[in-house]
Amino acid sequence: FPLSSETSMFLLTLLTLLAHGDCFVPNLQRNATFLLLAAQAEEELTKPDGTAKRIQKPWDLHLPPLHGEASCSPESGVTDFESAAVDNDAVSVTPDVNLKTAFSVFCAAGLGQLAQFYVDPKFASNHQRLADSDGWINKAVVSYVGLNSAHDKIAKEMDLLIQSVHHFSDIPIVVANFGDRVPSAWNPDRFPRLVLMHARSVADEDESFNFNKLTSMLFSKVKTGVVLDADQWANYGLDYLLDRAAEETTVEYPYPIMPVHWMSRDPESSDMQGGETWPRNYAYKLYQKEAPQRTMRWGHAHPTWTHHALPFLAEWTSYALAPHRTIAPGWLAAQGHLEDEDLLNVALWAKQATKQWCKFDIVSPSDFDAYIQQSVEGTNVVPSVDSKWFPKGIAYVFFTAHDAKHPQESLRFLRSLWNLKGSRKQHKAISFDGKWFASGDELRDYDPELKCMA
Repeated sequence: FPLSSETSMFLLTLLTLLAHGDCFVPNLQRNATFLLLAAQAEEELTKPDGTAKRIQKPWDLHLPPLHGEASCSPESGVTDFESAAVDNDAVSVTPDVNLKTAFSVFCAAGLGQLAQFYVDPKFASNHQRLADSDGWINKAVVSYVGLNSAHDKIAKEMDLLIQSVHHFSDIPIVVANFGDRVPSAWNPDRFPRLVLMHARSVADEDESFNFNKLTSMLFSKVKTGVVLDADQWANYGLDYLLDRAAEETTVEYPYPIMPVHWMSRDPESSDMQGGETWPRNYAYKLYQKEAPQRTMRWGHAHPTWTHHALPFLAEWTSYALAPHRTIAPGWLAAQGHLEDEDLLNVALWAKQATKQWCKFDIVSPSDFDAYIQQSVEGTNVVPSVDSKWFPKGIAYVFFTAHDAKHPQESLRFLRSLWNLKGSRKQHKAISFDGKWFASGDELRDYDPELKCMA
């Protein structure tokens, strides 16, 4: 691959340091090959090839799961759900302890097989390089997929997501596969920071496929992560976002954090009253008086988390997937059918959670016209005002695009962003109240009362 002069000079300096054994960064020698591959991977944006082939499931090949426990066992000490019930006191500073708590909750709820994740053998070398000695990846994007055919369009969407993460960030991307097909174009030479995993789908238990998002967060052994859907792609900013996520989700605040939604979905807010706003039936209603009160505006299900949130995620996911085998709150059952986004919102309200990201999952790829021209005038970006939570509108942070369901359109926008690389410092990522901001600190100084973080 052709490398820029700046990249070549950096690699030459790096290799000189390695040759003299005088490196100032721990583990730099271990990652020297990775840095070279990452530099190469930055070069070309390629048209995605979504052709997929059938695979054998790793459990059918008797391969070991990621965290070493092939099944729930009596030795785990878990005999019923109450013995694995979670409260804040159960949250540990140690990732393996939080994972064990989550695994125990799933075992007690009869969901143990859903907790088994397997690294694809083709990507084992990537995982070994990117993970620590205990199998944990420090920071990563996590996504999930289940292809329905050999030419499923979602494969192309995911390919562009993987390419964009490789180009615009330095972090790995973990893709959890819940089907029996994998795109042929995915390989560790092309994607040196991709870790492909396999797991059983909740859809096999007649649950919404989207709950695979939550099991991917729980059991892929990522210490700090953000979930992006297949119909998203990345811009600059994910490295910063995960640094912030590690600061905000802690042992004192052990909950995932979602970006604010473009609708409040609050029956009391002005944007849910019909007319020129959203129809009233778009509001999310709570049916029982025991249900929690809203503590923040509706969040979009692209959460960040750290390992501290695993007990919370396991408890509430088990309530949704196994309501008759757990001690789920009665008000939750009264809500009827739940999607992953519904569950995350009501569960966070139940915990009195208040942290919410400004909208880093931009509503549509076409909204990136505003970022490219650094002006919202003449674009589709709207303030998303509501009278209760965001009377001046929400802040947009141009880190990712959502609703990227048309690969050709995504390719066009990504090419524009690829070409902006030389001028990245001139493009501020945060748009709010008709102004642009270069950092979360600048935004907070401008409006200390804004109910979202950046």
